Formats: sequence, C-alpha cells, structure tokens
Amino acid sequence: MHVLYLTFGILLFVFTALDIIKTTFSSNGGGLLTNMVSKAVWKTFFFSAGKNGRSKVLEYAGPAVLMMVLLAWVTGLWSGLFLMLLSDADSVIKSTTKASTGALEKLYYAGYTLSTLGVGDYVASTNFWRVVTNVAAYSGLVFITASITYFVPVLSAVGLQSRLSLYISGMGTTPQQILANSWNGKDFSSFFDTTSDLCQMLIQHTMNHHSYPVIHYFHNSKPRLAIAPAIVLLDETYQLLENYVAEDAKEDMLKMSMLRSTLNAYLDMVQGRFLKQAEANATAPSPGLHQLTEAGIPLQEARGNKSQELKERRKMLTVLLEKDGWGWAEVYPS
Repeated sequence: MHVLYLTFGILLFVFTALDIIKTTFSSNGGGLLTNMVSKAVWKTFFFSAGKNGRSKVLEYAGPAVLMMVLLAWVTGLWSGLFLMLLSDADSVIKSTTKASTGALEKLYYAGYTLSTLGVGDYVASTNFWRVVTNVAAYSGLVFITASITYFVPVLSAVGLQSRLSLYISGMGTTPQQILANSWNGKDFSSFFDTTSDLCQMLIQHTMNHHSYPVIHYFHNSKPRLAIAPAIVLLDETYQLLENYVAEDAKEDMLKMSMLRSTLNAYLDMVQGRFLKQAEANATAPSPGLHQLTEAGIPLQEARGNKSQELKERRKMLTVLLEKDGWGWAEVYPS
C-alpha cells in the first residue's frame, strides 16, 4: 500500500469536506478553497472586462464563481477518494472476473461512488474498502446535495442586493438630489420615513454577505442596479446630512444613529473580507453644496474634528467603487 497516496487522499477529501461544511452550513463566511476560487474567478473576469463596471462580461462573473466553486468541491472529493483507492492496487476489482483494476478504472469507480450511481461493474475488494466506499457514497450524497441547495439562498440574496440598489438610486441620482428631494421646507421627514426600510434591507444584505460571501461577485453592469455605487451614494447622503446640514433641520437623531450603525457594519464587513490592504487610485471629490443652498436647506460649517476621519472613510469608499469597476462619476455625475 502506498501510504503517501492514502495520506494525501484522506487530507484532500477531509479538506474539501470541511470547506463545504464551512461554506454551506456556517453563517460566518466561506472556506479557504471557496474564497480562493471565488477571488481567482472574479479577478479573471475583472481584468477581462478592463476593470470597467459597465462591461457585460462582469455579469457572468457571479454565476461563473458558483460553477467553479461547485467544480472545485466535486474535484476535491473525487481526487481525494481516487488517491485513497490508488494507494492499494487491489482496492477495486472487476465484479465478474475479480481481476485488479488500473488507475482509470479506480477513477471511474470513485466518480460513480460519489455520485451514488451504483453501477456495479466494479466493487471494493475487502471490508476496509467497502467501508471507505460507503463513507464516500454518503459524503457525496450529503455534500453535493448541500452544494446545489446552497445556490438557492445565494440567488435570493442577489435579488435583495439588486432591490436595495434600485431603492437607493430611486431616491435621487446624487446625494444632494436625495436631500433636496426629501426637504419639505422644515425637515427631512420623508427621508427618515424610508430609513427603517433602508436599514432593514442593508442589515439583511450585510448578514447575507456573512453567510454567502460569493454574492459579492455578482455584478450588475447598470449603475442604478449596482450595489457599490448605491452604498456610496447612501453613505455620502448621510455624511452631507451629518456634517453640513444645520442641527435643527435633522430632528430624528434615532434614525440618524440607525443609519450610521448599519452603514458602518456593512463597510466594516466589506473592508475586512474584500478590501484588505487595497489602495485607492483616485481621490474622492469634494461634495458641492450649491444645490442644497438653492433648495433652501440650512447649512453649518463642516465639523473640523471629523475631517480626517471622513477623509479616511472616503478613501475606503473609493476602493469599494474601484474594486467593482466604478468611480465617483457614478455618485457625482459631472
């Protein structure tokens, strides 16, 4: 028996199984293999699209990530079982002649065992290999079924992502326009009326990222349906309201606090999982205030003690846009 084949086979099979369990049954992100495959597929599509968020090529990145992750799982389980069988020349025999099998026959046997087809033209030779076959068959049934059913909530989460984007962009095309549209001459009650729904959708979207991180690679080439410009648009609206609008014009401090905490939670999650050590290539523009003045919105001097904090935050927003193929032109059209 080749101990090296057996050891590598067991390690590969267990590693793949743990990755499937971590990705499909955990609510705290994907496994190492899933994350590696997802990032590699996204980078391939991203560079093929010329880093342009409007490219139709990027719309196929998300489905391709799912397919490649599933392929990696199947390949890992199949290869692991194959290496285990390959460690013993007599692990699998022909059911009719009882003759030993070669590498291709063992590869075939490993594949149909994991798929639980049970063809029967080859069988395990000893009780040990019969037990290995049973374990592999049950693993294939559980893990491959779990992998396929994992796709259903992922697609549902992608739908929520598009709804959230459209909800935000439907309020206005720029942060200034959103505030001008919601100003009634006294306060921003119409904006705060939508805050509860926005926070609820954003919290759900953030939790979906924890459970199904692959949704980060589902891209929409239409700016109004793209999540990165929408999140930046909402955050810039909040920052204008927080730092430039007079205190007596923003009465609902509870909803301001809710919006701030949900935006922070999302940005912290994205920064920790997808934007590590990334640097911005562009500089965030200064928001113009003339549209707010024209709408009669009372303003105040920008808070100096928050300028550096806001500057760092907008650097992160720049990276968020750039890593999805967008820029500040989608938030502040010239």
